[in-house]
Amino acid sequence: MHSSVLGCAAAMAVGASGAACAADWYTGAVTPAERDAWIVAVDASATLSSQGSQFASATLTAAPRDDLTVSGPRVRLDGLIGSYRAGSGGTNNALGDQAEIAAMAGYAWASRDAVLSGFVGLNLRRNALSRFDADTPSETVAVGLKAALDYYAQPTAFTMIHATGTYSTAFNAYYGRLRGGIAAFAGGYVGPEFALLGDDYYRQWRAGVHLSGLTFGAMQLGLSAGYLHDHARKGGLYTTVDLRTGF
Repeated sequence: MHSSVLGCAAAMAVGASGAACAADWYTGAVTPAERDAWIVAVDASATLSSQGSQFASATLTAAPRDDLTVSGPRVRLDGLIGSYRAGSGGTNNALGDQAEIAAMAGYAWASRDAVLSGFVGLNLRRNALSRFDADTPSETVAVGLKAALDYYAQPTAFTMIHATGTYSTAFNAYYGRLRGGIAAFAGGYVGPEFALLGDDYYRQWRAGVHLSGLTFGAMQLGLSAGYLHDHARKGGLYTTVDLRTGF
């Protein structure tokens, strides 16, 4: 949702998010090497909606060699926890809960203006519903294969694009997030975003606006808000806060 919001995510998330990479969407107009020359990056994301869903996710990405601005192998750990309304309201008001952890290995191809990262590994995912129904087990746990892709680019000195996605064979969980932006203020970007997420139990899409790349010391902040639609509660509103730091 980042998986149901799957992974975000969000995303996390997209996650959301979100995903950690050498020059992630949080990076502002400053050259990525000046800001993201870290060995380890930590990305965290939280999303609330008027539909009664709330999700929090975190991703840790490490470079065993060199740093995150240099092409090379990567190690990634994901975590997700959240809940959502599985029914349409009234007497059909089941509450769904999710939790996931994942460990993946991969590689990042980094250049001055773009980074492409790919990962594959294993995840452990739990889904539970507060009310048993004949078609859906009240609680299920599964181990699956998980893959993730993350792409960040600055086509010009004043624009950015970021795309991230994950898929797991555990409950067919998926998460995708796409955003673009133009340079705004404080080294940040503003622009549209779109997210698509779901699994065997829950499906949702989002369309909104993000403000990302705001820097406070070693921490980078992103905010987004907009419209969402899920298969149970239909239309609503969402807001997401993303944080990134490293060392």
